[in-house]
Amino acid sequence: MRTVRIRKPAQLILLLSCTAMILLVTLVFEGRPAGVRTNLLPFESLGRIVVRVQGGEYFSSRVLLAVLGIAGNLLLFAPWAFFAFKYLREKDRTAFRTHLDVFLFGLLLSLGVEAIQLFLPTRAADVDDVLWNILGTMTGAFLARLEEEIRVVWD
Repeated sequence: MRTVRIRKPAQLILLLSCTAMILLVTLVFEGRPAGVRTNLLPFESLGRIVVRVQGGEYFSSRVLLAVLGIAGNLLLFAPWAFFAFKYLREKDRTAFRTHLDVFLFGLLLSLGVEAIQLFLPTRAADVDDVLWNILGTMTGAFLARLEEEIRVVWD
C-alpha cells in the first residue's frame, strides 16, 4: 500500500487557496440579484423557505435559490475548515484546541466577509450566512478529525 504525505507547506497552500476562493466568491463576484437585501435577523432565510414550502412552492426558483445559498455557504467553508484543521494540528496540540482555533478563525473570516459586504453595492450581508458558514466550518473540522481516526481501504 502506498502512503501519500501532505506536508505543512502544501497544507498551507491548500488553506490559502480555499481562503482566496472564499474571498473571490463572497467579495469579488457580483452577487446581488434584484430583491436581495441585508438581513440582520437570525434564521430569517429559513423562515422564508418554510413559508414558501407551506404555501406549496416546493420547487419554486426562490426556494431552490435559498437552499442553494445555504448549501453554498456550508460547502464554501467546509473544505477551508478541513485544511485549517490539518494545518493547525500538531502532535503536542489537543484536538479540542485545534477545533476551537478553527472555529474562531472561521467565525472571524465569516464576520469579516459579511462586514465588508455591508458596504459593497453588489453584495448583501446576511447574518444567516455567518451561521451557515460556522456550521460548514464545524463540519469541515469534524471531518478532518474523523479522518485521523478512520482508515478507509478500498478493496
